[in-house]
Amino acid sequence: MKSLIIVLAALLAACTGGRQATVTVENDLAVSRENETVELSWKTLNTKIAELTAENVIVTNAKGEQIPSQVIYAGEAAPQALIFQASVDAEGSSVYTVTKGVRGEFKSRAYGRFVPERMDDYAWENNLAAFRLYGPALEKIMVSNGIDYWAKSTPNLVIDDWYKKDLGGEGSYHLDTGEGCDCYNVGQTLGMGASAPYAGGKLWYSRNFREAETLDNGPIRTTAKITYAPFDVDGRQVSLVKIISLDANTHFNRIADIYSGGPDTLSIAAGIVIHAGAELFPGESYYALYEPASDSHSGNDGPLGGSVVMPGGKPERIGDIAACVGTARSGQPLMYYMGAGTSKQDISAEQWVLMTTREQMLLQHPLKVTLSGE
Repeated sequence: MKSLIIVLAALLAACTGGRQATVTVENDLAVSRENETVELSWKTLNTKIAELTAENVIVTNAKGEQIPSQVIYAGEAAPQALIFQASVDAEGSSVYTVTKGVRGEFKSRAYGRFVPERMDDYAWENNLAAFRLYGPALEKIMVSNGIDYWAKSTPNLVIDDWYKKDLGGEGSYHLDTGEGCDCYNVGQTLGMGASAPYAGGKLWYSRNFREAETLDNGPIRTTAKITYAPFDVDGRQVSLVKIISLDANTHFNRIADIYSGGPDTLSIAAGIVIHAGAELFPGESYYALYEPASDSHSGNDGPLGGSVVMPGGKPERIGDIAACVGTARSGQPLMYYMGAGTSKQDISAEQWVLMTTREQMLLQHPLKVTLSGE
């Protein structure tokens, strides 16, 4: 009888999934890939591993060591995906294991939140950069859909501390006290990598965002859904929803723009405002620049790099905007990538262009991920 129970249990396990899944990550480039995010469907994982939950899922490397992982909800009640970061040698492969266990506590390297105490900002960051968008309360002072860049020079998460000190009168995030600062001027422009419809030979700007929702929040990825009120585009009302994701260990955000309500197709320019003294570097499907800090309160904040990369897009200078222009279909996401860096991270103009070119190359050659159950 005992043997029968064991056999039945084994058959049941075989029908509902095994104990673990092996993830093979392959790199077809002749350059190594470090700390690059791998995303696995939660639904697929559940067919491979029995009784897998967000509370017991872990990822281990080839040495059997647990590494940081994150269950992605994308704003839903149930898990949608599992992510972790892989490192793969040039033209090589790495093997990881997804299984059940006690989840370790790992320091978060990606974070974002709505900041009502600072006139409805939405701010987000990783261990390399920080950004913010302006919300409805600020419209009393300034109307801008542009993205602000905080040139942090520390791997620590700083958003909460910088806001607390600035609003409490303990210091200003416009002054560098050893962690970097906000030395970037957005104004009524796209700032560091926002987008706008490009029609009739001009850019059509929205107002500040209307709503902001955090969909996921660390330790590897922070994602926000940003909604704008309908605005005029060459005589037609257009709506915009932005899904912005920033992963740890990269200077580049992934941005999905979903335009609707206007024509079936719409030219979209994602770009960066060109300040005085900027060096411009258009590429195959990117536009990069490197310029003096445009809002330095100390005069010693060093130059900044900024880039937009749009797969399939074309670089174009539109007035004072270094842009990539692509075509959005109504209701469908238009993907592009925006990044920034500072000389206080020892990034020169040449290095920033190389980093942008590398980002373009990585997007053209995604890691190949194979999942098998055991």
